[in-house]
Amino acid sequence: MNNTMYHLIFRCVNGRIRRYLPALLLVALISSCQKTGFTYNNIVDNNQNTDYILTDTLSVKMQTIQQDSMPTSGAEVLLAGKRADPLFGTSTVQSYFQIAQPTTIDIPANGSKYDSMVLMMRPNGYLSGDSTQVQQLQVYRVTSTIQTTKNFYYLYNSSSFSTESTPIGSFTGVIRPHTDKIITAHMSDQLGAQLFQMLVDKSPDITTNNMWLEFFRGLNVRGGAGSTLVSGFTANDTALVMRLYYHVNELITTVKYVDFKMQASNLQFNQVVTTRTGTPLAPLTGPGKNLPSASVSNQGFTQPITGVATRIDIPYIKNLAYLGQFFKIMKVYLSLKPVNGTYVNDRLPPRMALCEVDKLNNVTDTLTYGQLTIDKQFNVNTNYTFDITNYVIKEQTVTDVNSRGLLLTPSATDGRTTLDRLVIGDQKNTQNPLKVQLYYLLYK
Repeated sequence: MNNTMYHLIFRCVNGRIRRYLPALLLVALISSCQKTGFTYNNIVDNNQNTDYILTDTLSVKMQTIQQDSMPTSGAEVLLAGKRADPLFGTSTVQSYFQIAQPTTIDIPANGSKYDSMVLMMRPNGYLSGDSTQVQQLQVYRVTSTIQTTKNFYYLYNSSSFSTESTPIGSFTGVIRPHTDKIITAHMSDQLGAQLFQMLVDKSPDITTNNMWLEFFRGLNVRGGAGSTLVSGFTANDTALVMRLYYHVNELITTVKYVDFKMQASNLQFNQVVTTRTGTPLAPLTGPGKNLPSASVSNQGFTQPITGVATRIDIPYIKNLAYLGQFFKIMKVYLSLKPVNGTYVNDRLPPRMALCEVDKLNNVTDTLTYGQLTIDKQFNVNTNYTFDITNYVIKEQTVTDVNSRGLLLTPSATDGRTTLDRLVIGDQKNTQNPLKVQLYYLLYK
């Protein structure tokens, strides 16, 4: 029996022992029970009839899982480049999208001449890696039809379409994601001249949408051989444009252009291929694999766009019933701390979500969000805190078949449009431990 229970007995016995003797015996009986995965202590408030108790000793199980493919289409974000991460592996990211023919075609056959063609891309402010490094991007022509698989509505981080073997455009330079308005990749003049002549001739291959998509199936943007970072761009019909410049010889030479804009945003997607050799996550070789936190230095790893997520289970929730017949959960908070040293060169996700998942790690519901709180002074209390009260109450009564775990992931948008990643400590992590705080009432 701990000090808290002695305090409780002393208070109850003092002056009113006969009135409270039955309740006293009940509490003593409860304290003597062996409750797997749970102990209670720390009476933080009490009155004559009720104890308000806080415990932080609920057992928690943590593991890193490898999910199946992540949908990345329709997010209006183009990601391209390559990033080597000592914890999560080397990710090669590329984007596919369709290009529409110009809406109006009115180029005179006489006196007009092709000048150049570029792919214009607008940085969206996101970058993973060292922003001072030179980025190398290459543009390829897609040779197969970009489309979803039958009975599927999305394209995924694992989707792929064939391209020509030689790039038709390239960009090399430093990208300042928060200040650069547009970057331009210079495109093949051979292709540009061909498209210009088709415009002049009003070729059916360029005037009819179906024929155009057969002739020009789309573009693929990827990192070049020297790419060491992943850059983000806005992907819609105003921000992602292939522009063909020409001039018309009149009394005054006039420079003009024709725009081939991105189309079908639901078919624009980002492919992500990750190699984990030599990293803590090397054993995650495919969907269904998992790594207990104890096997990776008491840590859990999350990076949705590469298919990695942290699963959290509280296996002994049902044992809370043994606290007594007159017991009520008031609040339950889950606090997760990023592991020091794992985010020196990477931003922490601004907020994280906890989702319910079944035994096969299929998401069944999004429960709650936790905002990032940064300890700027000591860097020891940086954390995400979640209110999981309703989850714990529900899990007390569900059958094992319907029992759910918790999946930690960034918001849906960030999860499929960034390489945001997070490493958190489990309960036994010595520096950044996970904590569950359970507040409950015990009636006498």
